[in-house]
Amino acid sequence: MIGIIAALDIEARSLKEKMEETSVASYAKMQFYRGKLYRKDVVVVQSGVGKVNAAVCTQILADKYRVDKVINVGVAGGLAPGLHIGDIVVSDDAVQYDMDASAFGHPKGEIPNMDMTYFPADRHMLRKAQAAAERLGTKILVGRIMTADLGLGDTQLKAELVETFKGACCEMEGAAVAQTCWLNDIPYLIIRSISDNADDSANDTYYESIDESVKPSTDFLMELLQEL
Repeated sequence: MIGIIAALDIEARSLKEKMEETSVASYAKMQFYRGKLYRKDVVVVQSGVGKVNAAVCTQILADKYRVDKVINVGVAGGLAPGLHIGDIVVSDDAVQYDMDASAFGHPKGEIPNMDMTYFPADRHMLRKAQAAAERLGTKILVGRIMTADLGLGDTQLKAELVETFKGACCEMEGAAVAQTCWLNDIPYLIIRSISDNADDSANDTYYESIDESVKPSTDFLMELLQEL
C-alpha cells in the first residue's frame, strides 16, 4: 500500500479523479481515499498545509493503513540556480530549516536528542524516479527539500538559507513527512514542481502559476507509480 500526501486540494484532485475502486474514510478531519492507481493499492489524502498536518497525516497512514511507502507530492519554491516554473525536484533528503536549537549548541536544522538534521529519501524509490524521468525524457533535479512553517518570499532570506542548507526547493510539509516516516521505518519520497522562486516576487508568481505548476509533479507521480 502506497500513501500519497498532498497539502492542497488542487494537488490531490487529479489523483483522486484517476483512482478506481475508491472508498473514503475520515480521520483527524482529513479524507483518506483508498483505491487503485495503475493497479497499485494507494491511499490519497489532502493533509492541509504545514508540518503538524503533514505529520499527523503520515502517522495515520502508518497506523490505519499500514502503508509500506509514502510519497509527498505538490509545489514548492525554487532555490537551486536554474530552476523554472514547472521544473521537478525529487528529494535526496529533507530538513526542517525552522528547527533552531543553536542556543543550546545544536546546528540549525538538527533536532535535539535525535541527532538528526537531514532525513534521507528512500534510495530504491529515488532510482525508480530517475528511471521514470529517463523514460519520459524529463529532466528532474535530485536535491534537498527544505521545510518550514513559513511561506518563503524574501530574496535576502532565501540567499541565507541556501548558503546554510544548500537546498533545492522550499515548502511546508515534506520534512515533517520524512521525519514521521523515519520514526516509523517507512520509505518515503518527495516530488515537487516549482511554483515560484521563493523571493520577493513569490506571492505574485505563485498565484499566477499555481494551476500550471501543480500538473508536472502529479503527472510525474503517475509515471513513477508504473515503476514501483
